[in-house]
Amino acid sequence: MGYFANVGAAFAAVFTPVNLLFIFGGMVMGMIIGCIPGLSVTLGIILFLPLTYGIKDASTAIIALLAVYVGGMYGGSISAITLNTPGTNSAIATTFDGYPLAKKGRVLQALDTSLFASSFGGIVGALLLLFLAAPIAVLVAKFTSVEYFSMAILGISLLAGVSGNSLPKGIMSGLFGILLASVGVDSVTGVARFTFGISILQFGIDMLPAMIALVALKQVVGKLAEYKVKGGDMGDATAIDKRGLSIKEAVSILPTTLLSTMIASFIGAMPGVGGGVAQFLCYNQAKQFSKHPEKFGKGSLEGIAAAESSNNAVVGSAMIPLMTMGIPGDGVTALLLGAFILHGMQPGPNMFTKQALQAYTIIVGCLVANLFLWPLGKVLTRLVAKVVQVRYTYLAPAIILFCFAGAFAGTGNFKEIIFCAALLVFSYLLKLMEIDAIPMLLGLILADIMESNFVTAMMSYNRDYLIFFKRPISLIILIITVLLVGSMIRINKKVDALNAQQEEEISKMHEEIDASAANV
Repeated sequence: MGYFANVGAAFAAVFTPVNLLFIFGGMVMGMIIGCIPGLSVTLGIILFLPLTYGIKDASTAIIALLAVYVGGMYGGSISAITLNTPGTNSAIATTFDGYPLAKKGRVLQALDTSLFASSFGGIVGALLLLFLAAPIAVLVAKFTSVEYFSMAILGISLLAGVSGNSLPKGIMSGLFGILLASVGVDSVTGVARFTFGISILQFGIDMLPAMIALVALKQVVGKLAEYKVKGGDMGDATAIDKRGLSIKEAVSILPTTLLSTMIASFIGAMPGVGGGVAQFLCYNQAKQFSKHPEKFGKGSLEGIAAAESSNNAVVGSAMIPLMTMGIPGDGVTALLLGAFILHGMQPGPNMFTKQALQAYTIIVGCLVANLFLWPLGKVLTRLVAKVVQVRYTYLAPAIILFCFAGAFAGTGNFKEIIFCAALLVFSYLLKLMEIDAIPMLLGLILADIMESNFVTAMMSYNRDYLIFFKRPISLIILIITVLLVGSMIRINKKVDALNAQQEEEISKMHEEIDASAANV
């Protein structure tokens, strides 16, 4: 089948009752999880992943997870605007103007602006995925195990982009993830590695309980502890008024939305950068090009549009390196890479030849989810906003039980619960030491790909370790890896400095707003 035939068949496959039901269900769950402060899109994906095990069609399962991704990115703006507390890391910049506008009694206008920008950015990002994925996959199809190993090295270099505030700690976490992946019986030699005579370790550590423990459970337990320390104070939820975004206002913020979408799409396609970086760069760029930069931080519609269009544009563009090269674009797509593998699919150029219909169905599903974001958001935003007022002591136990049930459902073996509990304790110790667990998860996912291709390359080229530098494409990939690591380190430093400066400015503005409100 040709390109247009595959795309047409993919649209027909997506617009079936089952797929549409999973798209709507995933988006609603994403909005709810995304709007709860302290939770994240990654948690929503992990919670939804066990529910996809019973789905026969793997493309439907991935579409459902992408719907959670799309809904969660928008959902994070709801609490950012109403509580001044971002539901996701990618909604931090939304608080800069969303909350000040809400304090002025224009909550619905802020939410409508966020929804408009999120929908616009998401659609453009998904269209880029649809049009660029196939040509890139054709180029990558000529890769051998040598190039795939180099690509895995490029993927491991993402540690520089997901290491949080400390690169050495991130590298340490990633290396430990690679160590965890090596536990069990080696598939090539049959030698037991790091089992210490414990029978349950012979089969290795499954990906699902690791994902649940290292990301979902750690977040929930940490947020519950913070909630208890604060005495249950989640902030003052603001009532939603009736004045929304007018057509004239939507047209006025369209240039900013378009500019931020294009910048974020380019950034999202760079492995390891993601929405966390894109939002700050786009916000700063929008402020520089704005005719009214003095309004930023005081409730500017352009500021909200820049932040929200950027983080949703990343959804589609971050899928480009994942689906064409098997390299995740950010922390969320690293989890999606694990989901692909769990459902029997290996992202990469072969996916567009051997599983072309499934690949295009997933891409079209991402586009359809973004198309439905606007009407679904208009209908459900008020209802979803009430979730932030639910006591977290009620939410947390339910989520924890669901996590353990999901870990058990993966294989039906009790040992997964043991692994889940042990990794939870370990990941919480890492949190106390301020070591992020996402690099560990990335190392755990990519280690098998790296090891299998390295062994194949050595067998094919008679243990010539220099073969990775002799083959031109492999050498170019390794050079790009070095350049990418350097650029990510520089970008992270710039973003941290910009973040600190903006937070200082915004805090001063909020103090002035509160002082003026108190005087009134």
